[in-house]
Amino acid sequence: MENVAPALIAFTSAVLVGFGAHFAAEDYRRFRDSKAIAAALAGELGSILLSLPELPAVLSNMKAELDNRQRIALPEMPDQSSPIFEANAEKIGLLGADFAGRVAFTYDQIRAFRTSFQLLSKHHTTMDPSWSSLLVGRCLNLVKSNQSKAEMLVDNLKNYSQIWYVKARWVQMALLTGITLIGVNGLVAAIFCAQRS
Repeated sequence: MENVAPALIAFTSAVLVGFGAHFAAEDYRRFRDSKAIAAALAGELGSILLSLPELPAVLSNMKAELDNRQRIALPEMPDQSSPIFEANAEKIGLLGADFAGRVAFTYDQIRAFRTSFQLLSKHHTTMDPSWSSLLVGRCLNLVKSNQSKAEMLVDNLKNYSQIWYVKARWVQMALLTGITLIGVNGLVAAIFCAQRS
């Protein structure tokens, strides 16, 4: 009976350390993936934001022409996508609730702009200029109301992608350290008990 107690302590300690290591490894993998997704989304959004400085002036001029019932020359715009977002849409939850919501909102606003502008480019020759002016006004409002939010999101995503695991997950690291110490302590106690008997 005396030999069972050290073996049981050793087994329990090994299981605790094993489970702790498994959960820590999985958490680290998710954290690493979330950093990569954040960096990629920041790059894609940053690229989109590069086109915004001139866009409000162009849209305002276009709206003024349409309000004067003038026709505009605008080639049809093809479908545009956001390949990084679309490839990682099911994984944005790894960024946390706040980032996931903000990223989804921003990309939905981009989609709304693209849809409106595509409708405009496709139908501006057949529709009344007032209809086209409404679409241009919608596009202009989407740009003005979301540009600063998108810029802040890009900065926040860049900062998140550069954070270290230990800084971001210090509670998990403390728990893992505690479990490991308890497990090692149990192993030492089991060895000590086995040597005494």
